Amino acid sequence: MMDIALRSAVGERVRQPSKTLSNVYRLIRAINPYAGNGPAVEPATRVAVLGLYRSGSTAVAGVLHHLGVDMGPPFFHNYYESAWLSQKLRVWWNEPENTTKTPATKRIRILKRWIQKQETRGSKWVGMKHPLLSLCGPDLMAAWGPSVRFIWTCRPLEKSINSLVKLKWWSDSRSEHTQRSLWTATTNFLEDREHLRIDFSQMMAEPRQQVLCLADYLGLKTTEAQIVAATNYIQPTSKE
Repeated sequence: MMDIALRSAVGERVRQPSKTLSNVYRLIRAINPYAGNGPAVEPATRVAVLGLYRSGSTAVAGVLHHLGVDMGPPFFHNYYESAWLSQKLRVWWNEPENTTKTPATKRIRILKRWIQKQETRGSKWVGMKHPLLSLCGPDLMAAWGPSVRFIWTCRPLEKSINSLVKLKWWSDSRSEHTQRSLWTATTNFLEDREHLRIDFSQMMAEPRQQVLCLADYLGLKTTEAQIVAATNYIQPTSKE
């Protein structure tokens, strides 16, 4: 009886991984979240489109979508921005004052989880666009890593303010405040950081050239059909 009990205990020890080994597995996954039992998933090129309301960010996001960048569907209306993450951003930031309602640690955790989930869909390029993302520059660096490719959709501040005022979402003064706060956050964050600036007027005047510029900056492997589709998406009266 003792011999049977001994063999049973030894067998149980063999079947169950040791506590030390379990801790090693957890450490590996903490260092490399892509480690697991299946084949490794290589991180995609991560793209963040920053810019004010009415600055051409929807135009750029639509171009990226047509060029093959996974912009996080299902989208919020026709803005080529993740509906799920857009809702989170509006929970985190109190518009139009643009003051934070959520600790940075929580924002970083959710941004990290979102991008990793997007990457499991297999795209080599994954992006997100939303004006409130302009308030999350440091969060993006912490959540997505130092190799994030930032794209700034730039339009003169006063023109962006006037365009938002016309929409009557908020009062004139509150519309101006939200645009100025987004401008300050974006310019301060990108001041000493590599990024691609896409000028709104140039995008409208020379869409194909700007499409090619975006593709080159991100290292996209595009077809002529994709370039044509992305160029045709831009309209002179367009998507701000």
